[in-house]
Amino acid sequence: MRSQLDYSPAEGDGLRLVEVTADNYLAVLRLEVTEEQRQFVASNAVSLVQGHYHDTAWFRAVYEGDQPVGFVKLHDPRCEPAEAQGDAPDSDFDPAGKVADDSLFIWRLMIGEGHQGRGLGRRAVAVLADLARRNGFSHLCLSYVEGEGGPGPFYEACGFVRSGRVIDGEIEACLDLSIDGS
Repeated sequence: MRSQLDYSPAEGDGLRLVEVTADNYLAVLRLEVTEEQRQFVASNAVSLVQGHYHDTAWFRAVYEGDQPVGFVKLHDPRCEPAEAQGDAPDSDFDPAGKVADDSLFIWRLMIGEGHQGRGLGRRAVAVLADLARRNGFSHLCLSYVEGEGGPGPFYEACGFVRSGRVIDGEIEACLDLSIDGS
């Protein structure tokens, strides 16, 4: 079953999640992170392909007004087939079978290089936390590669706390939606 998360943009916030279609996919593909950040996040091309072949994936372009500024791909564990194999070897991270059912998982999040430093990433996390709450999840989780210049400090500033788990060599961190006010 393909993920069907219920989403509607918040009133008054110019940041919204937009379905990737034939009309906007090229603009999404042109969005890239800085050279230094490329070791920490896969390209949007890889993310789009994965999104089309994983039923648990829900992916959208992040728009500010009418301009695409980023990309997000989520993993909805409620859509996993019963036979999901968490230990299956894979050439790229796949959260299937590795995420708690009560946790919406940020599989990818990126803000394009020319749009960084304006609070868009923090606003995108707030939108995702609201989306998770409205869809009945108690946690918003993610994993990241640790390293100098990596996203760990950003996620910690957004309220994510390390869970103590390592998933495919990546640090898992979660936001408890019952206590977070974002």
